[in-house]
Amino acid sequence: MKVTRFKKACKRIYFYINNFNYRPPIQVLIDGTFCFAAIKNKFSIEDQLKSYLQLELRLLTTPCMIIESEKLGHKLHQVTQKLKSFNLNKCGHEKNPLAGSECIKTMVKDNHFIVATQDRDLQDWLRHQIGKALIYLHNVVPHLDEPSDASKKFVIRKSKATTRVSTFEDEQLMNIKKKEGLLKESSLVRIKNIKKKKKGGPNPLSCKKKKINIQTKIKKEKMKSKIKKKL
Repeated sequence: MKVTRFKKACKRIYFYINNFNYRPPIQVLIDGTFCFAAIKNKFSIEDQLKSYLQLELRLLTTPCMIIESEKLGHKLHQVTQKLKSFNLNKCGHEKNPLAGSECIKTMVKDNHFIVATQDRDLQDWLRHQIGKALIYLHNVVPHLDEPSDASKKFVIRKSKATTRVSTFEDEQLMNIKKKEGLLKESSLVRIKNIKKKKKGGPNPLSCKKKKINIQTKIKKEKMKSKIKKKL
């Protein structure tokens, strides 16, 4: 695996870990379209996904996904068997099974899954959600999609809100300490920023001396000599 591809995958998965509470073992929710592409391209889902993400994974599917695959008949027998090999995550639709993509949409609302799918419509839907990770196959290469714009904007807003709260809490704490007389004088001066350094006058060394007019100087000397003679 190319180093640049691994770095991108690492950066993106840790974006979800740091901002959306994804925790190892990372849960990967797999649908029939992803299994079909993996079988077609001889892609080992278990081994190659773990190698790509470099994290402990838990591969999951739902009853809806298995039922949908079974309905498509013998042609997708391998896909059905592959789906059955994963851990089964109950979706609550057993009595009224949904289409695989609709089942996934309900599952990801309150859970932290990486969704593995080749379904283009489902991929587009996930790209507009906050904190929902998507992985798909490009031929035989797995690709963890870049976090959605909605996810990035959410993280920025969250960061700004946290900063504002921290500043407010700091100010409240300082006011309490001030009332209780727990703040040192130096701290009060630093916090309030009451005094600023006064601007001094110009540097005398940088000031140029005034040029003396020679004619004026001669006139002054003549005047002085006349006054002396009179005296």
